[in-house]
Amino acid sequence: MTLVSPRYPPYLGGIETHVSELAGRMNDRFRKVSVVTTDPQGGLPSKQHVKDGFDIYRVKSFAPGENYHFPWVPNLVKRLKECRSEILHLHGIQDVPGPVASMFDDGSATIFTPHFSGQVQSGLGKFFFAGYRPLLNQLINKVSFVICVSRFEARTMSQVLPDSTQKIKVIPNGVDFGLLSKYRWRRPDAGAILYAGRLERHKNVDKIIRAFQSLQRADDELSLTVVGRGPMKDELVNLANELGLASKVRWIDGVGKEALYSLYSSCSVVVLPSDLECFGLVAAEAISLGVPTIVTDSSALSEFVDKGLAQPIEPPVSPGKLESKLSLVLEDPAAFSPPKDSSGLILSWDEVAKKTCDLYESALKGQ
Repeated sequence: MTLVSPRYPPYLGGIETHVSELAGRMNDRFRKVSVVTTDPQGGLPSKQHVKDGFDIYRVKSFAPGENYHFPWVPNLVKRLKECRSEILHLHGIQDVPGPVASMFDDGSATIFTPHFSGQVQSGLGKFFFAGYRPLLNQLINKVSFVICVSRFEARTMSQVLPDSTQKIKVIPNGVDFGLLSKYRWRRPDAGAILYAGRLERHKNVDKIIRAFQSLQRADDELSLTVVGRGPMKDELVNLANELGLASKVRWIDGVGKEALYSLYSSCSVVVLPSDLECFGLVAAEAISLGVPTIVTDSSALSEFVDKGLAQPIEPPVSPGKLESKLSLVLEDPAAFSPPKDSSGLILSWDEVAKKTCDLYESALKGQ
């Protein structure tokens, strides 16, 4: 089987995590497992054998604003032919590699996981998506199943691409409960706010920084850690410096899973005030560890609020709203530690892999 993803670790993000967690669990189910992805910055091996027993093939790509990931198509086709897989699992509706790979497939059973948050943010993105739509319609007609990671994403896909409706199956993202069991959340002595995720405008990290500035006036020991990379990084660092917060904001470009879980366990609150998320993996991980978690009450993040697992910020997100909610939680973080999820909203990655494999088998039988 072959998974096609716009990017793969050491690049960080929800798709990257999803694909790497699946790939690492498929080797005992399939004779050969491959990941075909891109390396927009260059410098990574074009072919790499991973200790879990699968191969990663990387092709050059052009990624303006760290988006879209236009691959060098001859190399992409070459890598797909090398894989020769019965199952092709494509990832990412707002990036090029997955949908383009479907054009050159020679008869594999095909699955599509769009990771679609519901809107295209930039003007360039909207222009690109409009021209891209005929290819997406062809892809939807070709695939056996469309796997959505939340009910919100399923509704969105049905609205944007109606032909996908009858093919949609919802399988949420997972968390590594085995690794999480090694950590325990405890309220730190000094207040500590944590954000982890891509640094893009719709994530509202600038509003976290402005809220943090106000909170700092009342609590000089309060700190903010921002984990992630993205096109907004330089602008956000400059904002923190302009607000006199250079020594109070800790910037971490990227960390491994264990280091991230350690950061969760040692903070007072995790905040994810994004306008749009198709799932919210950081929220799921923090909640599973019992960390007080604040999210925007919109898109897929509302599903955590509805289950009583996260504290809501009503949209539109503003620094004032964030300041009020953060102040409330920071006053007594233990009172906002979420209960254990009994709703089935948050699965283990092992469960996600099993449910996904069940669809692979159905797709093969349906050929």
